[in-house]
Amino acid sequence: MVVKSDVVFRWVRLLRSKFESYLVDEELRGWSWFKPPLRPRAHLGLSVYDVASYCPTRRDVWLRRVVGVRAQPSPQMRHGLDVHNVISDVISIVRRGVFSSQDPEFISSKVGRYLRSLSNHSTNARFLREVGWLTYHTLMTEYMWYERGASAQPALLWLNEVRVDGTPIGLSNHLRIDSLPIANIVVDFKFGKRYENHDLMITAYALALESNLEIPVDYGILVYLSYDGKLSVDTSGVYIGPDLRREFIDSRDEVIDLILTGREPPRAAGECVPSCPYIGICGGGKE
Repeated sequence: MVVKSDVVFRWVRLLRSKFESYLVDEELRGWSWFKPPLRPRAHLGLSVYDVASYCPTRRDVWLRRVVGVRAQPSPQMRHGLDVHNVISDVISIVRRGVFSSQDPEFISSKVGRYLRSLSNHSTNARFLREVGWLTYHTLMTEYMWYERGASAQPALLWLNEVRVDGTPIGLSNHLRIDSLPIANIVVDFKFGKRYENHDLMITAYALALESNLEIPVDYGILVYLSYDGKLSVDTSGVYIGPDLRREFIDSRDEVIDLILTGREPPRAAGECVPSCPYIGICGGGKE
């Protein structure tokens, strides 16, 4: 966990005050999955990346889901996975230590051993260690404040790597949400710069949660990690309102139509996202 609880709740207060009159209709709630417009026209087990593709023409989806091309993850994708794994592993170490009443110094030593075990040959090792130590210090600081009665919700009590069934809204049955501070706020970690489709991704998770829990999920927090000799963490709040929900529905239905018809999308004419694993296969961005 690399972001404090008070940052998340500050964003929620800001979003609530800004959008309090822009309410979500019942038909756009995840629990209305069984009727239009949210009911999917086909259940194809789409991933969040299928619906919120980085490719403007969805050619990556066509290559993956229609042609059957299985590209290797790009270096950026592998690095992002490493970041998620380090955060998850450090959280597990700290939780086990705190809940079994281990001494903080002992917990710190275990985290240190784990982080030192990361490959020294990786160019990203220093970045990953800084992410790990920031996660540790955030968790322990918030927990100590909580123990003293100065914090209502320490990051240590957040749910992480939460599995959600997206089948009701046409997605995969094993979606994974990075973190839930409480049941109706979604936190998603990103490595690198911000893209517009990140808002759509967090909307997909929110709708999936609503379809499972039948509680409103109106707020999301995007946490951006970057490294240029020094770790940088930025946050962006997202109101999961009517516009984003309709955009999800339109995008999902377009992907379903693309897969069912098998039509080949054009190559992207603009600059492709560097993290796309299909850059060397589809020839996009060169027209």
